Amino acid sequence: MAMLRRTFIGLTTFAVVVLGNFRLLKRSNAEERSNKVKNEFVNAQVSETANDLIKFFQGYGYKLVQSGPLVTGYEFNGGLEFDDNLSMIGVNEFCIQPASRVEDVSEKSRSGTLPLFHILSLGSPGGSRSSPSIDLVLNLLLSRIGLAHDRLKITGTDNVLAHLPWLKRYGIQQSQIRFVDLNEARIAGKGSGYFEPKGHPRSPSLETYSIEYVLPDGQEIEIAEIGLNTDWGFGIGVERLTMARHDQALTWDQALRSFRTSVQSSADRQNLPLPEGYYKILELSQPA
Repeated sequence: MAMLRRTFIGLTTFAVVVLGNFRLLKRSNAEERSNKVKNEFVNAQVSETANDLIKFFQGYGYKLVQSGPLVTGYEFNGGLEFDDNLSMIGVNEFCIQPASRVEDVSEKSRSGTLPLFHILSLGSPGGSRSSPSIDLVLNLLLSRIGLAHDRLKITGTDNVLAHLPWLKRYGIQQSQIRFVDLNEARIAGKGSGYFEPKGHPRSPSLETYSIEYVLPDGQEIEIAEIGLNTDWGFGIGVERLTMARHDQALTWDQALRSFRTSVQSSADRQNLPLPEGYYKILELSQPA
């Protein structure tokens, strides 16, 4: 499949405010207050991808709902949201969750690693849909976004073979699947086989597989994590998908401004102090 290549506009970091004009479903008074705070992305291309994702899933009848806060108020991950909160996403609903992982600061020199990222999370497809989530994801990645099917890689346990019929429908062959041991994947707990981060306050335990995309320079970036259990849908990295779409990785420094602003806004609206993770990612001394 031919893929249109675009050039990133303005590689200097700048924040683009989006999603504020979308009518989010409100779940609580606190979330009604936070509805005034808009997500910030690193540049216009990421904003465009988020917009396209929202339109795509709304076109299939899914409802966009309010995400959880970036600043969590608990110690895990330096007080920053590590991932999506599946308990907030109902059947036929999705959200775009801002997240940050303190451990990534050690990998900041590797292109594609960002201090702030967003996960589009869809809970359970629900309803009368008989095909698994991968069918919807590949329709998005290949038909809507225009990625090349032969540049996709799949990483998971041999249980991913249950989804092989749907993978083949989109031109993905078994030779593009890299198999990992289930026990080893569970010990690691980072996805691409099993997602079970140690010490996570919500104790997620999900068998998953990941979708990676190969950039022209050979670098692979993970763009999606698919649940093998039908009770969980998938997560798509908005920034990572943008990198694949434009054949160019973003850098840590490009996203620092949007990270700083997003954390400050989340802390302010909840009347919380700036968390430890804020200072660790910015490599600043935390005030006593």
